Amino acid sequence: MISVSLQTWKTDLVLSARACTTPRMETVLRQLLTDEVQRLDALASRFRPDSELSTVNSQAGHWVEVSWGFVAVLSACLSAAERTGGLVDPTLGTAIKAAGYDEWADQPTLTAASAQRGHWRGVGIRPGRHEAQVIIPAGTALDLGSVAKAWLADRLAHAVARSGYEVCANMGGDIRVIAQAPWTVWADPEVPGVPAAAIALTDAGLATSGTGRRRWSTGHHIIDARTGQPAVTPWHTVSVVAASAAEANTAATAGVILGGEGPGWMTAKGLDARFSSPTDTITTHRWRQEVAA
Repeated sequence: MISVSLQTWKTDLVLSARACTTPRMETVLRQLLTDEVQRLDALASRFRPDSELSTVNSQAGHWVEVSWGFVAVLSACLSAAERTGGLVDPTLGTAIKAAGYDEWADQPTLTAASAQRGHWRGVGIRPGRHEAQVIIPAGTALDLGSVAKAWLADRLAHAVARSGYEVCANMGGDIRVIAQAPWTVWADPEVPGVPAAAIALTDAGLATSGTGRRRWSTGHHIIDARTGQPAVTPWHTVSVVAASAAEANTAATAGVILGGEGPGWMTAKGLDARFSSPTDTITTHRWRQEVAA
């Protein structure tokens, strides 16, 4: 097996393939990971003034020319909003800044700071003069971080699989596996005394969302679109297995936001999930019987 890694976005990104270890194969994987990370950064980073996202945010309320690559990432985020009834909303850029994320990340931006509710239904996409155009509601700003890493995991996994290799893309805990033989990955609840779960995947995604790693004295990075404030939740982490990393990440984030209602919501959707807190652990669907180690 060959694995290459990259440290960025305050996390570790790892791309692994079941292949004979050769310098050329390692170089190819490393170049793919580096190129795709740089591409996504140029499309969707709120911390780069030259990114397409920053251009859209600076012209909120107006149609802006963008690439179809940007539309692909934005569409994944809008799909997440639709699947969760707006709980996971990409128009919370002002709210996440107001919560203190930019200071925690030590990366100031020009985004306004306002604890604003989500307005994802006001986002528009249409063909443009060259590629596409996007409009977001005036007074809002996009933050695509809730789905972007998982979207990247899916994209990388499919790119490697198309070359005939079994693959695991782990983008900071957003994991996508495409393999013939089971590939063991781990869901870490990050709660003292609660063990990580070993999970065997073949063609599926695993994601863990939580309030532990990206937390500061006044809040955390998971915003409840219904209030524009950091979610009030008993859960330290929520882990979900789904058909893709993007779907798993979307559900896990919604589970955190829903708090005590999360397990019921996950059960109704038939998803394998584990909710973890310092005082309680709840599993849904097949997690206890077939997923947990």
